[in-house]
Amino acid sequence: MSLRWANKGAWHLFIFLVGNALLGGCNQNANAAEMTLPQAIDIAVQSNKDLQAVRYTVEQARARLLQAGLPPNPRLDIAARNDLIFRNEGEYVASIGISQQFSVTNRIGHQKEVARVDVALALAEIRQAELKLAGEVMSRFYSLLALNRQIDARERLIAVDQKLVQGSRNRFKAAEVSELDVNTAQLDLQRLTQERALLLSQRVSQLAQLNQLLGRSATQAIELDGTLPTSDSLPSLADQQRRALSLRPDLRFALLNADRAQANQALAYAQRWEDWTVGVGLEQGRQVIDGAPPQGTSRALGLSLSIPLPLRNQNQGNIAEAAAVGAQAYASVEALKLSISNQVASDYAETERLQQALSEYQHSMLAVSTRNVRLAQQGYNQGLIPISDVVLIQRQQGELNIAYLNTLDQFLQALARLHIATGDLVRYEAEQKAP
Repeated sequence: MSLRWANKGAWHLFIFLVGNALLGGCNQNANAAEMTLPQAIDIAVQSNKDLQAVRYTVEQARARLLQAGLPPNPRLDIAARNDLIFRNEGEYVASIGISQQFSVTNRIGHQKEVARVDVALALAEIRQAELKLAGEVMSRFYSLLALNRQIDARERLIAVDQKLVQGSRNRFKAAEVSELDVNTAQLDLQRLTQERALLLSQRVSQLAQLNQLLGRSATQAIELDGTLPTSDSLPSLADQQRRALSLRPDLRFALLNADRAQANQALAYAQRWEDWTVGVGLEQGRQVIDGAPPQGTSRALGLSLSIPLPLRNQNQGNIAEAAAVGAQAYASVEALKLSISNQVASDYAETERLQQALSEYQHSMLAVSTRNVRLAQQGYNQGLIPISDVVLIQRQQGELNIAYLNTLDQFLQALARLHIATGDLVRYEAEQKAP
């Protein structure tokens, strides 16, 4: 084996070991298969620690629903009076009874209706949190896909520059080129190596953030499915807007707020009449009459009814407040509908624009740049052009590839925002996967 191939093999081994160290190494916890975006979203929804904490709001709302359906407890009423500290003639009255409050306007039923809406609001809040989390996962996932392609592009350019540097050194030894040519090629190779090292560091940071969203330790290895969503076509804007209005959890939350305001208004009307109190009791007593023989003990069964009269306080303040809250809720729904439609339209236009830019890169500019590099290398090997021109043309191709990959990253981020705007992440993503 020649020294050249031995050095090349050692260099590749070094890159492999460094890459494994930066990615956390290959261990038993590494995934056996590449993780797709829908799988990553599903793992995050199931395992994200912050989302697990948010889910307890549903239990709280269900507990409030349970409490809202409970009637008031009955009351045990005990009373006694005597003349012990006055004449002490043995006169006394003692009573024991039970009283119970009753709603005459179905107050408890209206309270339960408000609590039921609160449960639905808690579920919608969780759906909002899931949508936000899925959007963050999608953004990190797409950033990593673009970052991996940038690293691969640097690897290809480094491989080309290594051959150029080796060839320049051989020709320098043969006095065919100057030391300036060798240094120019070497500096460009070092520049690419530094750029690759920076990208590898960024990938470590992005992977740690993605692991955090997935509810995993920051150093756990992840192998991502590198398949990109197709950029051939998008559903129509009208379809996207209709989907958003039917699936967005924040709109669902706003509609539920309007329902709650309506239920709360009905409760406020029901509370104009306070609960009536019905009581039943047993009374026992003995009276002392001056000049009369001793009286016997008497017993009596009593029945009472207490009715609050809504003369001054008819709950009019709460009724007015509930009406205002309801009007505000319906106005917020209309405002949110307009905002959602405009957001979808804006994200859709940006996605389409970046899609067209990607198409121009893929079908024209990149192919011409690749041909220019091949012609420049052939011209240099034949002694027709200086190495500085070759380095310049290769750098031009590298910058064009960087611009293309940056545009790809922007397109993927715009596509993620469009997914968030429509509120249908996983299913839409599955439909858009390229074969």
